[in-house]
Amino acid sequence: MKDSDFTGVLAVIGLFIVIPVALALMFASSKLGAASIPIWMATAGAAWLIMRGPMGEALASRFRGEAGSSELHGETLAELEDLRGRVVELEERVDFSERLLAQQREPAQIERP
Repeated sequence: MKDSDFTGVLAVIGLFIVIPVALALMFASSKLGAASIPIWMATAGAAWLIMRGPMGEALASRFRGEAGSSELHGETLAELEDLRGRVVELEERVDFSERLLAQQREPAQIERP
């Protein structure tokens, strides 16, 4: 993922998650006053749990600039190359089969008329 792609991901997270949650908490604070403190604590706890999980680890590795899954990427490329070779082999087999079928049909068509 390029840096520009990652910036887009952060923008989407900020736009659709962080900003609405912050606005809802501000609205609750203005209406409830001090009673909104448990809401803030629950929200902060939920955010902490999310950031301690896989999503937080992925964001942290992006911030550190780590590639993340270079081994998986290499394995994926190797498997892709293997599949490409198999597709080429299958194309050759189909071409051969088509040529055999064409050779069998041509004499029959010539003899009939």
